[in-house]
Amino acid sequence: MKTIHRFHFPQHGTGIFILFSVLTVLAGVTASPASGWSPQEAIYETALRTYIARQMEEYKIPGLALAIVRDGEVQFMEGFGIANAAGDPVTPETPFLLASVSKGITALAVMQLVEAGELSLDDPVRAHLPWFEVAGGRGGEIMVAQLLYQTSGFTELGGREANLRPEGPDALEEAVRALAAEELAFAPGEGWEYSNLNYDVLGLLVQEISGQPYGDYIDTNIFAPLEMDNSFASLEEARSGGAADGYYPFFGIPLVFDSLMPYSRATLPSAGLWSTAADMSRYLIALFDGGESGPISAAGLEALHTPGHMFDEEQGYAMGWTVNHNFVAPEDLEGTGLEEHAGDTILFHEGDGLNYKAMAFLIPEIEYGAILLMNTNDPTVTSAFRFFGWDVALVALGAEAQYFPPAEGFAIRNARWIGAVVVLLLAAGLGWMLRKLRRLRAGSPPSPAERRGAVLLAIAAVLPAAYGLLILFPDQSTSLPLVIRYLPDIGLLTLAMMALPVGMAVAAGLYVAGSRRVDRA
Repeated sequence: MKTIHRFHFPQHGTGIFILFSVLTVLAGVTASPASGWSPQEAIYETALRTYIARQMEEYKIPGLALAIVRDGEVQFMEGFGIANAAGDPVTPETPFLLASVSKGITALAVMQLVEAGELSLDDPVRAHLPWFEVAGGRGGEIMVAQLLYQTSGFTELGGREANLRPEGPDALEEAVRALAAEELAFAPGEGWEYSNLNYDVLGLLVQEISGQPYGDYIDTNIFAPLEMDNSFASLEEARSGGAADGYYPFFGIPLVFDSLMPYSRATLPSAGLWSTAADMSRYLIALFDGGESGPISAAGLEALHTPGHMFDEEQGYAMGWTVNHNFVAPEDLEGTGLEEHAGDTILFHEGDGLNYKAMAFLIPEIEYGAILLMNTNDPTVTSAFRFFGWDVALVALGAEAQYFPPAEGFAIRNARWIGAVVVLLLAAGLGWMLRKLRRLRAGSPPSPAERRGAVLLAIAAVLPAAYGLLILFPDQSTSLPLVIRYLPDIGLLTLAMMALPVGMAVAAGLYVAGSRRVDRA
């Protein structure tokens, strides 16, 4: 079975340490009475505010909203920083793009239809979309459950490229119909790879089965019942509702990039919903409350949070949630007094947009949840924003924040500055060749070594762009159009790394041809 290991959560060793830290403080928290948070409330809130202020300064985050829930109640909820260029403060009612945290809401909608008897997890997609197809004629093999668990064979790159599709009232259906040309990475059910395409197809299923646009269904059946009054299923409504401006760190300087932000109803179910910290606190509480007062039954919630695919013995993917279950073996906790927590489950999911980052976090056994919403994102250190969720959990449970460093490698973290240096070197090389051309035209013949040097320099100049396009971009499940749209500063550097070698190749050709004419003369 093929598994594509591009997970959106901490690396193995980091995860074990974080979970052990969380469990260490659980003993004291669970031993206290239900209202036991009150005596330490001031210390807890002060520590949390200190942590957030430090991280916002370190990573140049303009605005952030946070809500923490516990035992069916909001324990902490606050906005930090600014929401827009006018300097309006972020509040718990400020809408942010949820990005991929939208997947959990789409999965909840699917489970509502399952419990209504209108859909089965074992249904082939074609049972509801008879025209559905993928390249190779394998569309009939894809089941609803495989979409939920990311085991259909759709690729991460294909899901990202869907964000570049044009907007329009029928964008979602048009995008799913376009999958007839989409190549699968593996046979349905024979592997795992994270892809937005899975949840976009699920969103169209919700739309077709319910008989109403996907966004209308979410508004009517999830947002309204949970009193998520400032949550939206369209960009226009979110902006009208006071959504935070989105900032991009252009060469490290946060700039509002809303006008260039890719957004289409083609990816609304997988990455396009908007919400606030206050609304998401209600959503998180509802995920602990199956039954008559909840959005689905208790059995439905259990199914929603149960992995349908395991990456290994410790980690898996449920319906719109990544799951760490039995992450610490009971024998590792012997003698610590924490043995009863060895089987605790941690669920989380992050959302990455051009200008936004979201992180949702659940510990069902203690009915703990947290949502972090930010109006910026930096793909070169996005893991650091993800780790905020783990640190917030530690602080909220009484431990100290660990300030986990970014998990990205040196080249990714410093991509802007490495790219800038490469571009400067290429520009210097082009300048050298142009000077040689001017000397040649002035009658100064080149030596054989200078000719060879010009040719070798032109060939070497192609290598950075070739490495990016042929190795680095595919390894990161991205492409040049995606880099240009989602990393505009790095995209400009990449274009420069492609254009300068062309100029150098032309200059080298003119130089060699001109020098040969001089020799013949």
